[in-house]
Amino acid sequence: MGKSPLFSPSQAPRLAVQGWLTSRLVLLVVLLVLVWLNDWSVAEAVERWDVNHFLAIADHGYPDPTDSDLTPTAFFPGLPLVMAFFALFGIPAVASGTLLALVGSGMAAWALYRLAGGGVKGTVAVWAWSFAPMAVFTVVPYTESPFCALAFWSFHFAKRDRWVFAALLAAGASTFRVSGLFLIGALGLVALFGFSDTWKRLFKRVVWLAIPTAVIAAYAIYLRIRYDSWTMWFSAQAQGWGRTFDWPWNAFLATLPVARLWGDSGFGTYQMFRWEVVAFLIGLAISVVCFVRKKIPEGGWVLVQVLALSSQVWLISIARSMLLWFPVFTMIGDIGGGEVSPNANAARRVGLSAFLVFEFLAMIWWASRFFTGAWAG
Repeated sequence: MGKSPLFSPSQAPRLAVQGWLTSRLVLLVVLLVLVWLNDWSVAEAVERWDVNHFLAIADHGYPDPTDSDLTPTAFFPGLPLVMAFFALFGIPAVASGTLLALVGSGMAAWALYRLAGGGVKGTVAVWAWSFAPMAVFTVVPYTESPFCALAFWSFHFAKRDRWVFAALLAAGASTFRVSGLFLIGALGLVALFGFSDTWKRLFKRVVWLAIPTAVIAAYAIYLRIRYDSWTMWFSAQAQGWGRTFDWPWNAFLATLPVARLWGDSGFGTYQMFRWEVVAFLIGLAISVVCFVRKKIPEGGWVLVQVLALSSQVWLISIARSMLLWFPVFTMIGDIGGGEVSPNANAARRVGLSAFLVFEFLAMIWWASRFFTGAWAG
């Protein structure tokens, strides 16, 4: 018998949309069930953790320099500005933030489909990302969705040597998260390793990156003027989350007892720390694979985030940041690509189905933690 694809490539775009939409509906059902069981409003279930910081900034701006709590300065102004803008028209900030997350997740999935090469590979990548265990952060007023949408499309255009679009999209992404700094570095690697060209054309590409760099610099200057500190962002991280510098290997070893993987620190939230350990190891492995495959920009994009988030007292927020690591999902998409024998096709169908079932169950568990106010990373 001849070789065949995982499924008909003509069905790929429709299946990709269905996968994204189904994941959103599953998360909505989880939300509504928990709201009904606990007699909450939808807003009560959605306004958890960092959402409250974004809402406070949208309503009142950044804190006065004399305030004792300056942790809100750790959050970039992109999302609060969007919320505040829509509030001018009477739209509640939590509603506009949620809508932005939904639209952003759709745009991010579309970009991921293109980055993975479209077709069957693109569809598998979209399904893997849409049902990612931490996908709840792409449907609530967090910055993951808008950042991923802008960053993924920026990377897409950079790979196609369209630097005006890449730079402007990266600038937009940089208003939402400090991860924009990592995006600038990854785009620099695209300019350096993505093309066989003259130094003059390389310089022209790199110059465009001054636009997103200016956005990061503008926020740093704002903090310097308002709070009289060039290190205000780092101070806010230390004040709010105890994030101070340490070597990644020390953070890894310190997290093992917290995750009850080597000893027991007594932490009741050890499950989330286990996810952090797994995400840390996956990030390192994916980086190595990318470098071996000579995908330097993709490897650099993942590795710099892993190192940045592990250079602290223990591993925190790495699992949630996996949503930004599009190379993880394009590699999963590669599993579904190409034509193979019937036996091999059956094996990868079983393997991918099992993986998606695992993601599905983990996504429900993670969303339940977030909507009930339990720590969700």
